Amino acid sequence: MTQRQKMLGFTLPELLVALVVNAILFTALISIFIVNITHYNTIIKVNRLNQQLQATMQLMVNDIRRAGYWANANNDIGTNQNNNPFMASGVDLTIGASNTCILFAYDKNSSGTLPSIGSSSDDERYGYRLTGNAVQSRPWGASFNCTGTDWENVTDPNLVTVTALTFTLTTQNMSAGGTSTISLRSVDITLTGQLTDDATVTKTLTEHVRIRNDKFNP
Repeated sequence: MTQRQKMLGFTLPELLVALVVNAILFTALISIFIVNITHYNTIIKVNRLNQQLQATMQLMVNDIRRAGYWANANNDIGTNQNNNPFMASGVDLTIGASNTCILFAYDKNSSGTLPSIGSSSDDERYGYRLTGNAVQSRPWGASFNCTGTDWENVTDPNLVTVTALTFTLTTQNMSAGGTSTISLRSVDITLTGQLTDDATVTKTLTEHVRIRNDKFNP
């Protein structure tokens, strides 16, 4: 190469080739960036869904596990009776509304008595249900049935659309002498939800809940 050729710099074909190579590299970098951003956004969405469903499931599990607890249960020992007010008809653990609703009660403050229904304090009656693609819980003083309109959302329908919630009660009766039996109860919960703004992001959780308080049937 002569001194004059060196001073002239790159030729037009060389510049065009360099521009094409740079354009290809830039396009590749942009594509990788877009893929990474998309993947990152998907991870965030999945985490949001998981967090809300996991928190809702754990709330239900912790509550349902305590169904029927009575601080004065020792008083019934040897009497061949079940005077537990938290297992009485009307408040005992019940599943309704095509297995999408559960009602129960337990002695949360360990006072030994079941208070009257009221909104000024915890009336120790609880429930969860699926309504309008949201999981709802029964607040103090609300209707203690599966059809009341005064329940509150646990999940945020603006973020998560709950597509399925089912409760399945399993009861195993064991002899307690004579005609008396003891009912060992458990509840299987299935919860399915998806992101409201992206139905492709979905999650299903299942839990088996052993009711700690067995029911004595005289």
